[in-house]
Amino acid sequence: MTTKRTIEDNLLQEEFDKLDKDKTGKISAVDFRQFIVHGAHLKFFHPSTIDIYIAELSHETGWINFERFKEFVTLDTSKFKNSLITIELKQAFNEVDTNKDGFISPQEARLGITLAGQRISGSHFSRIAHMFDDNGDGKMSFEEFSTNIMKLFNE
Repeated sequence: MTTKRTIEDNLLQEEFDKLDKDKTGKISAVDFRQFIVHGAHLKFFHPSTIDIYIAELSHETGWINFERFKEFVTLDTSKFKNSLITIELKQAFNEVDTNKDGFISPQEARLGITLAGQRISGSHFSRIAHMFDDNGDGKMSFEEFSTNIMKLFNE
């Protein structure tokens, strides 16, 4: 059974075929990165985020097939829940989680805020830390971090 292709699929296939110079049905991660790095909607992402996303997209093989190309091109970066933002949040979380235990303690959060050049009074910091600690265990998991960042983003 063949799947009916849309006009959008055909246009995407044409773009993919331009990058698939040797007509193997796949493009190198290097060529793909050169193609996407000039996208205006990606200028806000850290270069390492893009590299991690490309590695995930290629299943660590270094090659992107048409379906994965289509997945990227149709990715809505204006929506909070997408792979690029998740990677970016995970990188930020890991930078603040200095002891690498998978949680951000209040001390690590305070240090992260200070290193980011921000100053928050003790009472404001306590409210923010409490807001991000959904289960009240005194530390913040990545899930709590990303969920609460999403809430702030959607306000």
